[in-house]
Parts: sequence; C-alpha cells; structure tokens
Amino acid sequence: MDYDDLDKLLDEVEKKFGRDVSVACSSRESEKCSNDKNEQRKHSAAKPEQPISVSEDIDALLEELLEDDYSNSPQPKTEPFPKGPKTEKLLWSHSGGRKCCPVFIGGSSVTNGVGTATSKRSCDQLRCTSCDFQVLMFDDSEWDVSCDYLFLRYKDLHVFQLENPTRVIEWTSEKTVCVAGYSSPRNEILELRLPLKLFADENKGLCAERDFKVVHGGFTEGPVRHLRHVPGSRCAVTNDGRSSDLQVWDLGGDDSDVIRRAGSVEGRSVSDTGSRIAARLSAPPQVLHGARSSDVQLTQLTSGQTLCKLDTDSAELLSSLQFVSDSVFLASCCNGCIYVADTRTSAAPQRSTPPPRSGDSVCWWSDASIASQLSSTRIVRLSSSGDMVVTDLRNLGGIVSQAQLDVQTHPCQLEDVSVSWSPVLDGCIAVSGFDGVVQIYNTRLWRTELQDAQPLFQHCGHMVLSEQTAGSAPIVVTSHLWHPERPRMLLSAASDGSVHVWDWVEPETTGDL
Repeated sequence: MDYDDLDKLLDEVEKKFGRDVSVACSSRESEKCSNDKNEQRKHSAAKPEQPISVSEDIDALLEELLEDDYSNSPQPKTEPFPKGPKTEKLLWSHSGGRKCCPVFIGGSSVTNGVGTATSKRSCDQLRCTSCDFQVLMFDDSEWDVSCDYLFLRYKDLHVFQLENPTRVIEWTSEKTVCVAGYSSPRNEILELRLPLKLFADENKGLCAERDFKVVHGGFTEGPVRHLRHVPGSRCAVTNDGRSSDLQVWDLGGDDSDVIRRAGSVEGRSVSDTGSRIAARLSAPPQVLHGARSSDVQLTQLTSGQTLCKLDTDSAELLSSLQFVSDSVFLASCCNGCIYVADTRTSAAPQRSTPPPRSGDSVCWWSDASIASQLSSTRIVRLSSSGDMVVTDLRNLGGIVSQAQLDVQTHPCQLEDVSVSWSPVLDGCIAVSGFDGVVQIYNTRLWRTELQDAQPLFQHCGHMVLSEQTAGSAPIVVTSHLWHPERPRMLLSAASDGSVHVWDWVEPETTGDL
C-alpha cells in the first residue's frame, strides 16, 4: 500500500470514528479467521516474523482508542475483535458511538439526546464519578467543586470584594455605582466602574476589562446606612442611621479621584433609626428626607433652604421615600400605610390604610414602579412575614394582586429587606434581605386572591461563592439594584463584603418577559 492509499484510509477512519459501523462477523468468517491464526502460529516457529500490515496497525489503533473511551463504562461481553483483511469492527456505545459536544444538562422538560452546538439536548448518559452508576436525576443542591455551575444560568457574572460590607448601592452613571461601608467607625466610600466586558455587545472575549475598577474613593467618619446620588450632578447624600442629619459628598471628577465631604443638612428631629432619602433631577439640587412621616421635608442642598414639608401630625416610622414624578412623592411607613403628596401644593397628603393581615409585629417595605404615565404607576408592599400586595396608585385601598412569597421569614430589622420593581421587565420584582438569595418574581402571573408564589429566578451566588468557615454567621444579602436599561442585569451585595453584578438567563418555560 502506497502513501496515497494510506492517507485515504486515514481520512475514512476519521470520518467514521465516533459513528455507527454496523458490521457483523458471520460464524463462517470467524471460523476462517481462527484457522488463519492457528496456521500463522504453526509457521511462526519455522519462519521469521513477517511485517505487520498497515490495516492491522489501524485496527490496533482503533482498539486502543475504544478501550480508552469506554474503560470506565460497563461493556457487554463480546468476542474479541478478530483480525483479518476483510473484517470490520462493531463500535459499541450508549448512544450509537456519538458524544455530546458540548454537554448540556436540564430538567424533565428538556428533550434528552445527543447535544450539539445546534441541537441543545440534555445528555442522558451521565454517570456518577464515585460508583459509575448512571445518573437518572439530580436536585441541583450540591455541585462538584470543579463545576462552575453558575455560568449555566447567567450570561455574565462578575465578583468584587470590599474591605467591609455595604448596605448601599447607587447608580452614578450607566457604568458606575457608589458603595459605602457600615460595619466600622471608619468606612470606605467608593465609586466603582463595572467590568467593561458587560457592555461589549460583540466579541466579549476580546475585551480586556473584565474586573471592577475603583475610579473614585474616600473615607467616612462613621457608618453609611442610606445613600442617594443626586441626578445630573457629581454629588451624593448619605445618612449614618443614628441621626436624622445628612452628609453631602463631592464624588470627584476627571481632575481628582478623591471623594470629599462637601457639607451637611440638619434634620428636623432627633432619630435613632436614621433618615430616608430621595433625590430628583432639579437645578439647584434638592433632596427629600426624614425619619418619620411628620419630619419629611424637601431641602435645597446649596442653600439649605426648606422648600416644603409633609403636612401631617402622625409620626409614623418611615421605611422609604420615593419620587414617582417631578413633583409627586410617596412616603411609605413601616406599618404599611403610604402618604402621597405633591410638592407644588400645600394641600394635605392622601393617606392609604395598611394592607390586610397587618399587625404590631409586622414590618412593611414598599416600592413604586417606573411608568411614563402617573396613572399607570403600581405600588408593591412586602411584609416581614412574606406577604406581598400590589396596588394601583389611583386606588391604594384596592388590591391588584397578592401572594405569599417563598422566603425564610424571621424577625427583621427595618434596613434588612429590599424590594424593587424592574425598570424594564414589566411586572418583575426583586426581593432580598431574608437570607443569602436575591429572588425575582413575575407578578403578572398573580391574581387578586392570595396564592403561594415561586420565584422566577434566584441568585444564590453569594452563598455558593462564599468562603465561610464552620460556625460563622450565615451570608445575608444586604442590598440589590436593577440596571436602569439592561432588563436582566442586577447588582447585589452581601454581609461578607462581596458585590456581584449578574445578567441572568430567562427560564425557557416562562415565555418572553
């Protein structure tokens, strides 16, 4: 056989290897092969060894490859492959000799079969690395340390580690956020730029910037429990959670990478729970702040002038303040009631009653959806017992939908839990603070009657990637934040100092959101 024939033979072997080769050796051919072998043994003593043919070399190579591939798999007992110029081989395999490339795994709703780049089928030939038994199912609660399972559920996931944990994450631009610590007398306040790889629409693998980057930084002389960026400026306002006073910060610019204290705003009353803060786009900058419903006021930062106050004698503890338009704002209270007020008028605010199932031991957190029309705004209220109620801004006493969430309920502090509407995905809400998980819920599936709700998606990365030791406190998510434009991108922070930015993959069974 010349070299051209050998090349053709090798090409044919490469094309056929890994696919079915349906050939059987008849008993007559087997007998003939056996006789040929006996005849060769008789002459071997009298004659010197003959050179091994090229076809026998190829046969031996194929046998070696097959033994390597299936050495860890149970094989049926078969007769040895007889060697001969006219004998082809039967390749045994679980799936006809084909292999999944790449390997996909999925639940019972996913079609099984051989996975390819174009046909994503769940591999049904997984085997246990300990006992070599076939894997019929797994509950996805424990993964081998060598398996980066998180990347099966995310388009992007990037991690940053702070020196001290944070309870505040606030956008300062499309690609930068401000964070600050709360656990020590002296804490960092940082402006972080997100990994630029997140924003590369094409050729992400060629993007060199894959990590968070500190672009501006400074120190605070106390904890930071609340933080708001003033839109249209390089200014942020913070509160330490121990008084109603505010601290004003200059976030720096192109000529300086230092965040400096720029001033302060005095609160209306003494408070040991801190002030809630809301900011709106205005010139000069203005912030809404207060610890209780009777303390709420709108202050101009440059002059310190009080522009308006919430007209109420009730001193209910606040859980949040939020602008829903240029002039209309909400003052949400821990007991579940909400005040709706307008900065353009001195009229008394509208007050809603707490949702049903409220009690003295129940704390409520609220958030308003972003809508082009004020009449389309919806309010969500979440209780410390896991009850969630969605109402319309035009009728705060009515119920649009409600559900009992799948969360670990326990006594919560006022600043533990966060609930927020997605600014892009209609009807989606993120919840965190009950444990080490951020949960996404789709409220469009809910009804007016109370029902149990399961999350659409859960981010468990803070617990999975944590380097906890035995006996240490469990990881708890301390804050989360939706990206204002990218529908499934969020940031979250946890009690171990970790900060994650993640773009989750929508489950295929839920349909488009």
